[in-house]
Amino acid sequence: MAYDQHLADRIARELQVQGVTAEAKRLMGGLCFVLREKMCVGTGIDKANGKPRLIARIGAEAVRVALKNNNCLPFQPTGKVMKDFVSIYDEGIDSDESLSHWVKLSVAFNHNLGEKKT
Repeated sequence: MAYDQHLADRIARELQVQGVTAEAKRLMGGLCFVLREKMCVGTGIDKANGKPRLIARIGAEAVRVALKNNNCLPFQPTGKVMKDFVSIYDEGIDSDESLSHWVKLSVAFNHNLGEKKT
């Protein structure tokens, strides 16, 4: 499970700035931040290109819009696309403003998800 520690620290700080308390867990081959018992946002190293990436769970509708961004690709950790997720690379996450954008989308989508079934 590889991930970029610097990006993980930036995500944690951004969640804190947004007033969100999330639990860091090793999931999806990297480090993810779980909110309300559901994966919200995280980081990992893309095995195909060795680059750090942000993994954002933003919902299928937002994914369609996000994929128009050159630094955004479908998230497919096992070869199968996960419909509510995107991977963001390079300039898409290099500034605090760009990272904040993706974290906000992820938190908003998380709040729209139903309660976890037991």
